Amino acid sequence: MAAPLTAREEVRQDTAHGGLYLRRLRRAQLGVSLLALVVFAGLLGALPLVILLVERLRDIEVFGVPAAVGLVVVPPYVLLVALGWLYERRANGLDSAFRELLDDDEP
Repeated sequence: MAAPLTAREEVRQDTAHGGLYLRRLRRAQLGVSLLALVVFAGLLGALPLVILLVERLRDIEVFGVPAAVGLVVVPPYVLLVALGWLYERRANGLDSAFRELLDDDEP
């Protein structure tokens, strides 16, 4: 009777079990990507609505620039950097967990 394959061998030999490992990794990565996209698009799409609904923002000026313009220009960049950092952290965590799964089987 042959010895059972390790997770690393399962992935290398492209067995059904190894394919399952890879599909779960891809699905988790896709989930993180879609979550980041939805959060960014939702918050970015909400900014014009906030400006439209809060009329006082059109009258307020900061350093000679209308607050509405600053609200549309600055937060998306901060949000993009923050989401990028969180996305990278989570994606690296998923990759590390997958590597640990493969390395745990090493003799």
